[in-house]
Amino acid sequence: MKPFICALVLCLGSISLHAQATAAEEAAAGVKALLQRMFSMAINEEELQELTKEANKVGVPRQQIIEAKLVWGLRQQNTKFLSQILPEVEILASSFDPNSAAAMPNAEAVKGFAAYIKALIAAEAKDEAGFKKNVLEAIWLNPQQVSVFTQAIEKFQLEAKMASLTVDLKIPVTTSMGEATTLHDQLQGKKAILIDFWASFCVPCLQLMPAMKRKSELLAPHGIVVVAMNKDEENAEGIAERFRKELDTNIPWLVEPAERPYTKILEVDTMPRMTLITSEGKILFNGHPEDPDLWIALKKIDASIERPTAN
Repeated sequence: MKPFICALVLCLGSISLHAQATAAEEAAAGVKALLQRMFSMAINEEELQELTKEANKVGVPRQQIIEAKLVWGLRQQNTKFLSQILPEVEILASSFDPNSAAAMPNAEAVKGFAAYIKALIAAEAKDEAGFKKNVLEAIWLNPQQVSVFTQAIEKFQLEAKMASLTVDLKIPVTTSMGEATTLHDQLQGKKAILIDFWASFCVPCLQLMPAMKRKSELLAPHGIVVVAMNKDEENAEGIAERFRKELDTNIPWLVEPAERPYTKILEVDTMPRMTLITSEGKILFNGHPEDPDLWIALKKIDASIERPTAN
């Protein structure tokens, strides 16, 4: 009987160890899946916060949680969020463990992003000296991300130029049907006009057209007119009219004159591009349609405007 009992005990012990191993593997897989969700581009800030709470409960290393939050903030270009997590990013930089890294290559890269966040904060405060100091430090510490930092420099310089300009809203343009008009005419006494510069050769512009339509529907009750301004070199009116019909919207479809007056004034050297101009001709925003700063600028027109989950 004893050998049988011993064998049974050994067998049960083996089952117990196997169950423990399986549970550990499942837990590890769960942590990995959770972390992957935290690094997803599809989640919003509220979802990230919930995932962060869950990650803390199941024991995801703090370093990896901070890295996920940093990556999310950088992808979203969310200066407010990044400024809130700056203390955590600085802790991460000082205690960085390469063996626990989830996204950051080294401590210098984290320090570079910390400097970049400080540069963004300075930019919002119109602190040119602070912006320049911190963005140059970011480039020095993390040269691999120089293209990201350069974009911030270009944006800061463009905003500084635009702040001093007043746009002539009575420059003649035409509609997609060849009728003469102006931006002033399109305003019709409204508060502001949001211009979407586009061309048929700009694939990202075409991909964002449904979002432009949604912006128009959302902003109309707030006194903001959305117009599409075509920049094609040939047959611009015909192209604009075709897209107007395809999109089936009441958005005014305009064509910029061959002299490109607005392109020159607003320095539209890249597309997609959206520009928000008040009825007095002051420029509140001039950048990419998906830049979160557009919604900050829109709130200056009407504080009740909220950015939708999908815009």
